[in-house]
Amino acid sequence: MSKTRFARYNIGQVIRHRLYAMRGVIFDVDTSFAGTDGEPVPEGAATGLVYRLFAEDDEVPYVACISERDLEPDDSGEPVSHPGIGAMFEVGEAGNYRRRRHAMN
Repeated sequence: MSKTRFARYNIGQVIRHRLYAMRGVIFDVDTSFAGTDGEPVPEGAATGLVYRLFAEDDEVPYVACISERDLEPDDSGEPVSHPGIGAMFEVGEAGNYRRRRHAMN
């Protein structure tokens, strides 16, 4: 019997890392993340959900996989500058990110 898990955060939500200067927009929630070649399993992933996000720090934009326990909401209202966001999300008037109905290439 499988255990039902509920995500604490939502697709399109802006979050930040609890410890590091990183923030981003969630684009996927993974309940079965086991890592792939070159992509290690995040610490603590076995006990919680893993979120994929368009992330940024002080240097470069990138895609990150972070355990739920290492994230917290980002209520700064500042936009996230990542080149992948525009293809998947529309930005609302309040600065929120909504998934596009049709993907852009």
